[in-house]
Amino acid sequence: MLTDWINKSNVRLINRAKDWHSAVALSVQPLIDQNAVESRYLQAIFTMHEQIGPYYVLGEGIAMPHARPEEGVIKTALSLVIVSEGVEFGSEDNDPVYIIFALAAVDSHSHIEMIVSLSKLFCDEEAVNTLKLAQDEQEILAILSQF
Repeated sequence: MLTDWINKSNVRLINRAKDWHSAVALSVQPLIDQNAVESRYLQAIFTMHEQIGPYYVLGEGIAMPHARPEEGVIKTALSLVIVSEGVEFGSEDNDPVYIIFALAAVDSHSHIEMIVSLSKLFCDEEAVNTLKLAQDEQEILAILSQF
């Protein structure tokens, strides 16, 4: 269940982000605060984005910034930021992004259950739209508890 990973300490609801850099930084900060990743993990995401583009924009309005385990992952973790006004990531088909799940995984298999739950959420258009329009953290957690 996604609420095994997302709780009040690692979910944020904001109106707007200055740019994709600040949106990604805001999404990764709870992972740093929880000692799930080293601060260099954020820089690794920025570097990859600059090299190959917004590889972590998964679909319309949804991003999942992440980097390789060796880039400073300490433990598997997930955080969430909802940007109600959306933010441009440079993903022509999927901008603006409203839902940003920052993911940290210690290896290629320990987070599979988490990815399955996220996939179910992403395939539920109604749930994604409700999440995008959420007004507070309790509403966000209620939606996530279904997956």
